[in-house]
Amino acid sequence: MNSVTELVKRYYSTVDAGDPGATSALFAADGHYDRPGYPTMVGGQITDFYHGERVIESGAHSLTEILVDGDRASSRGVFTGRLKDGTDTSVGFADFFLFDTEGLIAERTTYFYQAAV
Repeated sequence: MNSVTELVKRYYSTVDAGDPGATSALFAADGHYDRPGYPTMVGGQITDFYHGERVIESGAHSLTEILVDGDRASSRGVFTGRLKDGTDTSVGFADFFLFDTEGLIAERTTYFYQAAV
């Protein structure tokens, strides 16, 4: 099995490659994904998100940190890319992962660094 750090890096490499099938396959069948602006996605809803609902057209994640504690990991960095409406974007993010015993994402929570309050 891959190390948790490798699993986190694999997640971002599939997203940045624009491969929604490979990305959604990294989640457990009953995995959960929480992301600002969306209700909690579970199972097939995660696949639907990566295959069409995601507002990002293309881009790349630049990771500045990955912290691992057992089967949990957190990562932070900056995403720079283009939205489907043609807008360029650059935003800081933090992600929190829980991996199951098979190395699949059981839970993921994303936060974005944007002015909100």
